[in-house]
Amino acid sequence: MKEVQGKVAVITGAASGIGRGMAESFAAAGMKLVLADVDADRLRSVAVELTKAGAEVLPVATDVSRQDEVDELARRALDAFGAVHVVCNNAGVAHGGVPTWESTLQDWEWIVGVNLMGVVHGVRTFTPILLEQGEGQIVNTASMAGLLNPPNMGVYNVSKHAV
Repeated sequence: MKEVQGKVAVITGAASGIGRGMAESFAAAGMKLVLADVDADRLRSVAVELTKAGAEVLPVATDVSRQDEVDELARRALDAFGAVHVVCNNAGVAHGGVPTWESTLQDWEWIVGVNLMGVVHGVRTFTPILLEQGEGQIVNTASMAGLLNPPNMGVYNVSKHAV
């Protein structure tokens, strides 16, 4: 996709970090934005800032670990803009400094749920939409932990290697 002016980008994890950076870059390029994050307050704040800067923004509080919420994100994007052109499965969480064997089952469920299953849900939901449109791109964020193994980041490393 060479021309992005007026195209629609969906970004998960958009309220901070890489996701927010993507949102700012895509807005500067003239894209319409559908921003998703589990932190609804921070998400609204980012949406207000980008709207004031001239971007067309739809914030959607979304827990990407839940397929039904990612499906709803897609419905809201299509209802608002009629198409989706770029999907950034970017949401990610971590806890550091904990050896793998000391990570709780809740740690595993949370981190794998967001980092891996969030990508799975995004791909499952948005790929059929992009195929039907005949255009679009999906970007899955894995981080350097998808290639390397920082110490005491076992659960995070597992999830990012899987992506």
